[in-house]
Amino acid sequence: MDVFCNQCGMCCKLIPVSKDEEYILRDGFQLIDEVAEDFLEKITLEEANEINSLYVAEVLKIFKDAKFCKCRFVDDNGHCMATEKCTFCREYPSTPVAIVPDGCKFLGTVFMNNEALKHRIRIIKEEIIDYQSLINAGDLDSVSYRKIIENLNRFIKKYADFGANDW
Repeated sequence: MDVFCNQCGMCCKLIPVSKDEEYILRDGFQLIDEVAEDFLEKITLEEANEINSLYVAEVLKIFKDAKFCKCRFVDDNGHCMATEKCTFCREYPSTPVAIVPDGCKFLGTVFMNNEALKHRIRIIKEEIIDYQSLINAGDLDSVSYRKIIENLNRFIKKYADFGANDW
């Protein structure tokens, strides 16, 4: 994946976290463990806007209460000075809902993965309609169908903050 990275360090200079500082939000919901906690340094919203106000606005459209951190190990040129990167850095972006700053070379990859996720969710919604029809028709296996629908809705809900309910 590093072949796509243009080494700007923007993903290290601006790391959105949940308001309770339990999750890193830039790549879905990643739990902040003790290792990740060592990498993060809180910054104010004003500092975040000075770094990249467009990215901050994009994050706040999705997560209205987001806070921002930066990596303690990124230098002014955007290079990582850590001897070993933590998982949330090494694997970024790892989900189709990753929020990447403008100019990031991963933007195309994230876009394509996001479109594939949208397609998958649309198919799941069609399956839900099919199962609902079977239930409404009085099919004898309605208990199983309700459980399937529940599981499918649970999958969609994981992406609700990213717009899945409208896909």
